[in-house]
Amino acid sequence: MENLLFQYMQNRFLEPQEIKRCGPFPFVTISREFGCPSKVIAQMLAETLNKRQGKARTPKWISINKEIVEESARKLELEPVKLKHIFGAEEKGVMDDVLASFSSNYKSNSRIKKTIQDVIRTFAQKGYVIIVGRGGVAITHDCPKSLHIRIQAPVDWRIQEVANHYNVTKSIAHKMILETDKKRSSLIEIFLGHGLENSLFDVILNCKTLPKEDIVNTIIYMMELKEMI
Repeated sequence: MENLLFQYMQNRFLEPQEIKRCGPFPFVTISREFGCPSKVIAQMLAETLNKRQGKARTPKWISINKEIVEESARKLELEPVKLKHIFGAEEKGVMDDVLASFSSNYKSNSRIKKTIQDVIRTFAQKGYVIIVGRGGVAITHDCPKSLHIRIQAPVDWRIQEVANHYNVTKSIAHKMILETDKKRSSLIEIFLGHGLENSLFDVILNCKTLPKEDIVNTIIYMMELKEMI
C-alpha cells in the first residue's frame, strides 16, 4: 500500500506541467450563464466571419464545444463520460485517485486536466476558432490574439428561457440554473487556480436586452478594434 501511495503522489504532483505557447492566429472564447444562447451565437459568429472573409485563403472559422471533450477523451484513451467529473467541476479526492490507480487504464486527475488544457490550447494555437465554455477563458486568457466574451442575463429571464426550452416548471428551471452556473464557474476557477472575476473577460453582454444579431456584431466590432480581423 505504501508503494502504491508513493506512485500515486508521483503521478498526481510530478507530471509535466509545460503549457503550450500562444499562437499568432485569432480566436474567441465565449463563457455563458445557463439559459443564454451561447452555441447559437457562436454558430452565427462563425457564419458571419466566414461570409466576411469571402474567398480569402485564411482558414474557415468554426465553433467548438463537445469537440473538446471528445478530443481530450481520445488522447487519454477514455470514454468521454469518464471526463464528466472534471467538466462537472467535481474534484476527485486523494483516496478516489489511489483506489482508481489499481485500474490498468488509470488516469490521474492532474493528467486529465493537463490534457484538456493541451487540447484547448492546441485549438487556440491553430486559430480561427470560437471556443464555447469548457473553461476556455481560464486556459487561454494569457494569449494576446484573443477575445474573451461573457454572455449573461437576469435570472428571471433565464428561468423563463430554460423552462420553455426544456419544458419544465419554473422551479425546476431555477434549480437547473443554480446548479449549472455553479459548475461552470467552478470549472473556470479550477483552471485559473483562484476565484472568478469579471476582469477576466474583455466584454460582458446581456442577452436579455441585446438580440443575438447585435451580440454577434458587437463581437465582430471588438475583434476589429483588437486587429484580429
